[in-house]
Parts: sequence; structure tokens; C-alpha cells
Amino acid sequence: MKRHGFRGLGAVDPGGALAVFAAPPASQAALRGRLSDTDFVAAAAEALGADLPETSREAGVAGGRTILRLGPDYWLAVDEADGGFGRRLEATVGLNALNASSSRARLRLRGEAARDLLAVGAAIDLRPASFPAGAFAQTAVGNATAILHAREADMFDIYIARSFAESWLLWLKHAGEEFGLTAAEA
Repeated sequence: MKRHGFRGLGAVDPGGALAVFAAPPASQAALRGRLSDTDFVAAAAEALGADLPETSREAGVAGGRTILRLGPDYWLAVDEADGGFGRRLEATVGLNALNASSSRARLRLRGEAARDLLAVGAAIDLRPASFPAGAFAQTAVGNATAILHAREADMFDIYIARSFAESWLLWLKHAGEEFGLTAAEA
């Protein structure tokens, strides 16, 4: 099944000290606007059910939604429970949003060595003091640009452009060999 973008990767945590598996399907929307535009901010808050995060390092989490500020006028909103979320935001009057549900594949990496594994290919400081639970960054990791979101201290959601998903997963599996990475089988 290729629905999540990673051919051969299962969606059930395979257990073990360090594991990778497909994250649950999620609807995604890209929002563009300025925090100084009160109409945009109000429309976004109403559509999202939460305020837009003003910082670019910590994810906003409201219920089953995660909101990441990727740039001064750019947010990514993710909803695991509502499959029509991206389409609905795109149709919201007063909100400059684009359904981005098919643009990025997402997987989960879990385990105490997750930070060490990601540090093999990332050029940012992933130590807990610099990158605590809730933090995220868009950065080069391995052979692609990724969004790393520390959901918990030892669990990351990783977003990869679908066109790079399979090759990036190969990179992760190869880099993970020395850490004992277990990949979920489809």
C-alpha cells in the first residue's frame, strides 16, 4: 500500500528500542498571510479552532491539529482526524489556504536513539535542551529537506515531500542500521 507515500512501510509500531513506521493519514493545509492582517488572523483562528503560532520553533497543538509556522507568512496545519480538513480550509472565505494533503508524506520515528539517528544527517542541534518536545524545524536531513517535529521527547513526526519519500526512507534505514532501527513492514 502506498497511500502514506512510503512503499513497503507499515503503519503499526513494530516495537523495539528504535522504530520507524508510517504516521496515521492526515489532512494538511498550507496557509499564507500576515499576523498584522487582523482579518486573516481571525479567519484562521475560526477555521483552525486555535490561534496561529507566532513562533517559528514550537508547534501549536489544539486537539488533533498541529500547526507549524514555517515562515513569516506561512503555516502548515495538519489534522489526523478530519480527512476533509485541507479541502475545507482551502474553501474558507477570507483565508488564503491550499489543500496540501498530498504534498508531503509523514512517518514517525520513536526511541531513545531517534535524535542521534537524525543527527547523522541533520545540520541542526537536536539535543533536548535545544530541541525540546514540541519543537520543530524545516531542514536538510540526509538526502532531502524535511520537517522534523518532536512530538514527544523521543518521538518525531517527519514530513518529506512525496517525491523524495521512498529514497529518504532508504537513507533512514541505511543510517539507522548502526542504531538498530526496526522498520514496520507493510
